[in-house]
Amino acid sequence: MIEDSASSAANQLTDAATKEVVRQACAPIQDGSIDASELRVLSSMVGSVEGGGLPQSLVDVLNELADSGDNVSKSLQNRLVKACDDATAQAN
Repeated sequence: MIEDSASSAANQLTDAATKEVVRQACAPIQDGSIDASELRVLSSMVGSVEGGGLPQSLVDVLNELADSGDNVSKSLQNRLVKACDDATAQAN
């Protein structure tokens, strides 16, 4: 009984943490574009999101963003928007 409660509490914390990371990763693209300062923030998040329970598609796009330097293609921005939409749907 106690183990079940502890496991449930741990799962709820993990879910909450995942939702928060998705929110932080996806917030910069809410307006449909990424500026240089937002790109720096997203790039800095890459190390912390790897293996953090996020959908791999979102992690992959964030890695590509980090590797893209200052030139983020519209295609990559669109992929991030889709990955965020998918991740948000999964997190809810």
